[in-house]
Amino acid sequence: MKTGRLLMICGLALLMGCGKSTVMKQRGASREMFPDQESWESTIIISRSNRLVARAYSRRMIKYENRQVAHLLGDVKVDFYNEQGQHVSLLLADSAEFHLKTHKLSANGNVIIHSDSGLVLLTERLDWNDQYDMLYTNDSVTFASNESDTLYGIGFESDVDLTHWKIFHPRGVTERQFGESE
Repeated sequence: MKTGRLLMICGLALLMGCGKSTVMKQRGASREMFPDQESWESTIIISRSNRLVARAYSRRMIKYENRQVAHLLGDVKVDFYNEQGQHVSLLLADSAEFHLKTHKLSANGNVIIHSDSGLVLLTERLDWNDQYDMLYTNDSVTFASNESDTLYGIGFESDVDLTHWKIFHPRGVTERQFGESE
């Protein structure tokens, strides 16, 4: 009698296990939809030839190995470093997507980048290409210098320390007098 109940319980367990798999297949769910890793208070260290290039932090990270992408969520901070390993700028954003193979990062939502020299860029989306060490966006930007200049535009590109920058479709305000020498 006990053996019969045990066999019946095992059979029901097997059937329930099969049922979940069938339901997942019917709803279109697959393993690729679910992350391979999820972590909190995460850090990604990005290096090139054993040299620190950037360090990205977030409250939460979700990594998809098959897509080679990590989603950084909540209070994203990215520190950028120059060729000598010195800190040159800090990027802040609501979220970011980091491509594991190409080392490209796309920051989204309330993006602010502060250079250590005092320059500040504000936008809603900013991309970083590690291969070229370039920041760029096609969105609206506000760029403020430490000399009371504020420039606005649509589209921007620069190196990570904001020393060589270009604003597309610019307009702006300056507190300096015309003809004032630097």
